[in-house]
Amino acid sequence: MSASQPQRSRARITFVLLCIMAFIMYVDRTNISVAAPVISKELGFSNTHLGFIFSAFALAYSCFMIPGGWHSDRIGARKGLLLYGSLWAIATIITGFIGSFVGLIAARFFVGVGEAPIYPTAARMIAGVIPEDRRGAALGVMHATGRIANALAPLIVTGLIVMFSWRLAFIILGAVTLVYMVVMYVSLSEAKRHIEIETGATVARPAARPVDWPDMIRRVWPATAACFCHGWVLWFFLNWIPSFFSQRYGLKLEHNAVFTALVLLGGSLGTAAGGMLTDWRFKHTGNRLRARREVIIFGFLSSIVGLIPLLLTHDITISSLCLGLAFFCSELADSPLWVVGTEVSREHSATSSACTFTGMALAGAVSPIVVGLLLDVSHGRWAVAFVASIVVLLLGPLFTLKIRIDDGPSSVVTEKQIAVSQPDAAHVPTR
Repeated sequence: MSASQPQRSRARITFVLLCIMAFIMYVDRTNISVAAPVISKELGFSNTHLGFIFSAFALAYSCFMIPGGWHSDRIGARKGLLLYGSLWAIATIITGFIGSFVGLIAARFFVGVGEAPIYPTAARMIAGVIPEDRRGAALGVMHATGRIANALAPLIVTGLIVMFSWRLAFIILGAVTLVYMVVMYVSLSEAKRHIEIETGATVARPAARPVDWPDMIRRVWPATAACFCHGWVLWFFLNWIPSFFSQRYGLKLEHNAVFTALVLLGGSLGTAAGGMLTDWRFKHTGNRLRARREVIIFGFLSSIVGLIPLLLTHDITISSLCLGLAFFCSELADSPLWVVGTEVSREHSATSSACTFTGMALAGAVSPIVVGLLLDVSHGRWAVAFVASIVVLLLGPLFTLKIRIDDGPSSVVTEKQIAVSQPDAAHVPTR
């Protein structure tokens, strides 16, 4: 058996574990929006109340993504995933025991604290074991798994609410998450141990140079701004689509779940397609920056095409199809933006990814409150919310054109590097 074979096998195991984690994370991220119609009815919340509850998660997500990514770089990916995953799981469980507006805000805040470093840490693990020309597809599949969870979450959470209650649904989901994070930690530890045994290689973690924060911010801010624009639309779909179908069409919970799932499925397909598309462009152009930019800009502009008909129609079928198309197109930009995050600074890729996607988290903190206020002020006119999203999408390409990435030597993972790299490595192999 060649030295690279056990590493490739363990890398596949690591990738599958991360995909399952992404699925679970997005169910826990979306569960509050699925349960929102039931919670608001029981506790008497308005759209503005719901907006603040949605925003609490994203506020924490934006504030703790950079510190959490930096901390995961310091303690190692496996420990970081276990620590922060356990925090979000416990906060999800606690949500089921809370019945006040302030309490729900606090619970969702801590879910956000726990989830904030997860994707930057996972992105670094993928960058360490996946060749550069397949990295977009790998990130795309992982994120698409999360988006599939978005699509299935309405069915999963609604099923739990119907069988039990919304409170018990959160308790069950949080318990499942907690168990899985322990299982994943043990499995990743075993993967690392088997690589060392089968290859005879034990690679010491090199000391990282300190992050040059002024330089990092100078290089990363255009990607962060583009992520804000992308995140506005993402959070709009994740937070408000169940309420859109419930308020505009008066759908019951079960029917609402079906329509919401179909719309969010479009995002799942778009995320995977965007990763594959940016890899295809990279192979054909040989230019990393061009391959990322073109797909991101296309995603922004084509999403607008899907949203415009929503200003003119009230037909539920047309609305569903247009929403699914808009979400598909918007999500084409997701994987290229994540790849950009790891390429802004390869030595500190978890930190640079966290800096990049702080923009998305900030959008999640801002957009729920703005959309909730717009809906209440306009007396439920959803066209106003769609116009706001179109305006933000128009800004995305302008920021994307300013994106720059690390122009040093290519970080393609070679066979030799695959043979000695570890899933928990703190630094991406470079040449």
